[in-house]
Amino acid sequence: MRNFKIFLWIFVILLIQTVILAQIRALGAIPSLVLVYAVCVMILENEFRVAVTVSIICAASMGALGDRGFALTTLFYVYSSIVIFSLRDKPAYVGNLPKALFWTFLSSFAAEIMYYASSHFTVSADAILNVALPTALFNTVMVLAVYPLLKITMYRDEKKRKLIQ
Repeated sequence: MRNFKIFLWIFVILLIQTVILAQIRALGAIPSLVLVYAVCVMILENEFRVAVTVSIICAASMGALGDRGFALTTLFYVYSSIVIFSLRDKPAYVGNLPKALFWTFLSSFAAEIMYYASSHFTVSADAILNVALPTALFNTVMVLAVYPLLKITMYRDEKKRKLIQ
């Protein structure tokens, strides 16, 4: 049942990304609901194998459907998922939602800088202020919708299992 929920989430996220969000270019932002979903899974998932598998599926889907390049997108998603999963428990006193907001902002900002640098072979202040920053802010706001829904639909049972053990 859990694998079905994961694939259903990925299907819905990809559908929203390709049908709705691919058309939005608000204030220079290029929203990525798939990246937001992947980061939220990295924060909430307890198994490394599942977290990286979800990231690879999201990366392959975005690489195939997006206009950013398959190899670059896949490498970014996989490496960022490993880093986020490894560092998600630090600092221990901060809750998961602030961590999801922080990692989404940071990974979105880094992704836009990377995409811009790979296509223009340079990074300018204009790219940072007009593309990377609005995209990171837009994606961070989307976490406020995705994270609670993901927690309710997929990770509610995880909390119960921890209490039982």
